[in-house]
Amino acid sequence: QKEASSDKEITVILDIASLEIVKTKKGDFQLLNCDDHIGLMRKHNKDPQDYRPDIIHQELMAVLDSPLNKAGKVKVYVHTEKNVMIEINPKTRIPRTFKRFSGLMVQLLHKLKIRSADGKDMLLKVVKNPISRHLPAGA
Repeated sequence: QKEASSDKEITVILDIASLEIVKTKKGDFQLLNCDDHIGLMRKHNKDPQDYRPDIIHQELMAVLDSPLNKAGKVKVYVHTEKNVMIEINPKTRIPRTFKRFSGLMVQLLHKLKIRSADGKDMLLKVVKNPISRHLPAGA
């Protein structure tokens, strides 16, 4: 016997995510984080505790690896401090290492979308604000 609520989706919104790009002295772009860019943060009077993209990395792995997501019942959005809204396809497999995750987020924030290797599925994409336009009616 199936419950009526079993067909509902859960929408997860990871808000105030610290996904910010910084250009390094070498000229390449990296995800700003408190471990690698402490000198840069001190120079610009930024609090290192506010720049923890590793937390978003862990949260995304937890949500996307969950049994609920495997059953196709989760929609995930990330809203950054810089007011960028990212939609994450439930089929997305988040890179296990933080270094690769950082590279993926830099690529996403530059290109505004990431496709699967075969090009069929859109795995990550920047979508228009506000979040209310992506939530189900009555939420």
